[in-house]
Amino acid sequence: MISKLSNVRQLCILQNVCLRRSLATVPSLPRIKVPIGHIPQRLKSPKFDPLRGRLEILRSSLTRLVREERIEIKYNRAEELRPYMERLIQLGIHRGMNDEYTNEMMNWWLMEKDLLDKMEHVIIPRFKEMEEPYTNLFRLPRTRYVTLKMPRNERYQTAYIGVIELKGNPFPEIGYLENERLDAIYEFVKSRIGEQPKPKVNV
Repeated sequence: MISKLSNVRQLCILQNVCLRRSLATVPSLPRIKVPIGHIPQRLKSPKFDPLRGRLEILRSSLTRLVREERIEIKYNRAEELRPYMERLIQLGIHRGMNDEYTNEMMNWWLMEKDLLDKMEHVIIPRFKEMEEPYTNLFRLPRTRYVTLKMPRNERYQTAYIGVIELKGNPFPEIGYLENERLDAIYEFVKSRIGEQPKPKVNV
């Protein structure tokens, strides 16, 4: 068991090292403008063995992000996903969709092949004149959610939720939504206890 966990950790470290080394081995691409973690996140899925599960989770999340352009997932997964999404967009911008390596990476990372057309005609053109980074990442408060539902009981887990989005998406800005949320909380409290006068400041 210890040996298996050690192998998983070594593979995760190797993936991150390869991502960082790609910055130096491909001189035509600029440095990614988002943090690349030195400690790999433990991404696990019951559908896959630990060695493969990490990559499949990232592929699935990246595919969903390209389709929906804003997604909510566990924060550690969103944080790990972000540099991979940035690099894929960089490849499309700086090398072009007809480049052999770019084409190979797009075909592997995008699990739904109709998204290749969206990357070529929507996502890549949108970011050609835009400064990096191409994504935004926000951390929401800890959330309690159901992980396993059984006939007589349910199992829960608490974790930070991350919102990761492609810039220029059609949804309202997160900052605007946060202001609306705070205004709604203020109005609710005011309706319950009444509007309180501002305290006087003695000078």
